[in-house]
Amino acid sequence: MRFTLHLRLSTPLLILVCCWMSAHSQTDGESYVFHPNQEVRVAALPSIVAASTSESATLAASVATAVMERDVCCDRNSALEDQVASAGKLSLKELGEKLRGKHYLSSGLPILVEEQYWPAASVNPEGIIGSLMAQRPLLMLWNGRLYVMCGAVFDEYKYYSGANVHVIRTLLLVDTRFSDQRRYVSFNRQTDDWGRVTGLLALTIKR
Repeated sequence: MRFTLHLRLSTPLLILVCCWMSAHSQTDGESYVFHPNQEVRVAALPSIVAASTSESATLAASVATAVMERDVCCDRNSALEDQVASAGKLSLKELGEKLRGKHYLSSGLPILVEEQYWPAASVNPEGIIGSLMAQRPLLMLWNGRLYVMCGAVFDEYKYYSGANVHVIRTLLLVDTRFSDQRRYVSFNRQTDDWGRVTGLLALTIKR
């Protein structure tokens, strides 16, 4: 997660300063255009609620939500039903390793599960934004609880060279244990402790 120094400026003044920097940065370095408070969300996230608040039920509901395909996880006879049910107290890294590889749908057709795990120390905004823009939710372990990351609010710096730099403000999360207002959680990088995040896991299904 990228953290930057924050000046105590009002929002209009901050935008004005950033625009001035963009217009005059040719003398100091490469110029850019600043787009604050951009948002990306996974559009078709399923509304799956855990059967109970137990860790196993939350895990099954969270993986099913992140995978977004019921025949893959975790309906009865789905491809990952047994693997997720036996995952127990595995870490996100171990969960990804367990699910990785070839599995079979109830129809007998094969699927391939690919996983990418980021420990908290190596997470970068580009990986998060890229996954969400590709409509791939992420699993996030924060304060010992499992969440599905379904969106983010971020600032974007578009350099004239073609490079884009993202600075994340807020991560939008789903807590599958609940169906009421407690279901929607946010991680604010200014007020929440990134040190309490263990890591992120992305699961990709190929048929």
